[in-house]
Amino acid sequence: MTVEQQWNDFDHLTAAGLEDPHSFFKDVRGQCPIGHSAKHGGFWTITGFEDVNEAARDAQTFSSQQPGPGFPIFEGGPPMIANDPPLHREFRAPLSKLFSPASAEKMREVVRGIITELIDGFIADGKADLAAQLCTPLPAIVTFALLDLPESAREDLPRWNAQLLAEGPSSAGAGHVAAMVHDLYDLRTASPGDDIASQVLGFQIDGRPISREEWEGLIVLLIMAGLDTTSNGGALILKYLSDNLEVRRFIKDNPDQLRPAIEELLRLVTPVPQHSRGVTHDVEIGGIEFHQGEVVLLSWIAANRDPECFSDPDTFSLDRPSNRHVAFGAGTHRCLGTHLAKVELQVLVEEVLDRLPDYRVIDEEVEHVPGLNRGMTRLGAVFSAGARSDEGNATV
Repeated sequence: MTVEQQWNDFDHLTAAGLEDPHSFFKDVRGQCPIGHSAKHGGFWTITGFEDVNEAARDAQTFSSQQPGPGFPIFEGGPPMIANDPPLHREFRAPLSKLFSPASAEKMREVVRGIITELIDGFIADGKADLAAQLCTPLPAIVTFALLDLPESAREDLPRWNAQLLAEGPSSAGAGHVAAMVHDLYDLRTASPGDDIASQVLGFQIDGRPISREEWEGLIVLLIMAGLDTTSNGGALILKYLSDNLEVRRFIKDNPDQLRPAIEELLRLVTPVPQHSRGVTHDVEIGGIEFHQGEVVLLSWIAANRDPECFSDPDTFSLDRPSNRHVAFGAGTHRCLGTHLAKVELQVLVEEVLDRLPDYRVIDEEVEHVPGLNRGMTRLGAVFSAGARSDEGNATV
């Protein structure tokens, strides 16, 4: 099969596209780093690190308002996803203050307490589903705390969110999330608190108060991003560390290297593999002419293993002069919750290696996330049974 035929058949939403995209990109990158697929009405994929960043920084040409058929999560979308500058900045600027590095750091011990309690729930069993029992509930509990969401939805929200991302705006999950957020607006306007959802009520957008529709869109976006990216990233990282014991030993033996190690792991696993853009006018990137109205996929996952930017890109290494990975995207729409997600993942790895040091993922008990993003809905693992945190850490 020629490289053109490989690109023509490429579908980023298939199991192969989500579970092992690295093999595909490795095959085609050398001959054709930008390719065109006939799937989903036709779209281009950019794989090179510099080309992806160039497109991501040019929101006027590669627009989030025109993502193309088969790509949008919502028709119209949450305001920050579906808008470009300058309107995008009106939403992002005040939110950025709420998700600053300092704000994320204040959550570190809160996150540690949540993880401790979650591990306490299964450590004595000697086995667990690390996706369902740890990686998925962790960001859900954090998001509930930040937004002060109703306790009645705590168990259901991760499932609703997964349905929304896998099946789109017509799914039952999307309806449940929308209804919950709609009711939450009435609660917050009647009795605001100090949570982020209440603070968003005070935002000024282009010199006017934020509308109900805009508020609901932002809260839905915060829920989606808060639950999905971190849970998938955590599961992918734990799977990687189960498969690569030398990396796990290095992190365990060098706790001072935890933060750069998480950056390198994020580069390798890239839980959000791509975002789409619509071309607003003819432009050339990487020797390819893109035409107005075409759809372009910015492949973060391919860019993160571009050998032109990362030497020996498939290998874990902390010796890189600069780890400029795009696991959280790039440009105008770079993930707003980057700092909080990193704190959650740092503490997750730290606590798992401390309390489940010999955990081993059972390959037959791994199920991947369907839909737009990468991750696991199931991550079965075994480990030496241990005691709850309030009983000491001796194995039993």
